[in-house]
Amino acid sequence: MAFLTRSVVSPALLIVLAPLLAHCGGPRAVRGEDVAGLDDQAMSTGLDKRDLDKMLRENLAALQTSAVVQQWEKEDRPAVSVVPLRNETTEHVDSALDALISDIETTLVNAGHVRVISLQDQPKLVEEIKRQYSGAFDPSQVAKWGKQVGARYIVTGKVYSTDERQAKERRVQYFMFIQVLEVETGEVRFQHKTAVTKALI
Repeated sequence: MAFLTRSVVSPALLIVLAPLLAHCGGPRAVRGEDVAGLDDQAMSTGLDKRDLDKMLRENLAALQTSAVVQQWEKEDRPAVSVVPLRNETTEHVDSALDALISDIETTLVNAGHVRVISLQDQPKLVEEIKRQYSGAFDPSQVAKWGKQVGARYIVTGKVYSTDERQAKERRVQYFMFIQVLEVETGEVRFQHKTAVTKALI
């Protein structure tokens, strides 16, 4: 750019070059392993993978030490199915919540207490479940889904949030419930809640 003296740079050329020059110092794409701690930094008050993983990990740790797992050991590996978690936040995290189903199934399979019946090959049932989520949560409906797939227990849950603002500050608290329901009775056999807080301060 040194060859362009002040006398020959037209305003029109500056308008064209300004976005290009500004982009030179702008954001660039990187991989997580290229930048230490990249996954540790919050980009916004929205839910991210790290938040969801943390809440799920804490819930599953509580499940592994619960009375229902002791019952499963007595029942000699009963059939369990995991249905999608309800998204009761304003965040667009439905696909991330769907991915958590596999994480829950993996934990259950590796623990060895149960036989896991996956809904992966039953997209119509999954769509029906998600459609039912638009209304009030009905444990008896969940029990019906369990019977359809031959499960004795259903693992389900939901994510919801509370949002507070004051001046330019914002705090959002996210909560994740995980439940185990007995299909035959609809009884809640396990329930645990975890939380994360995100803020702009």
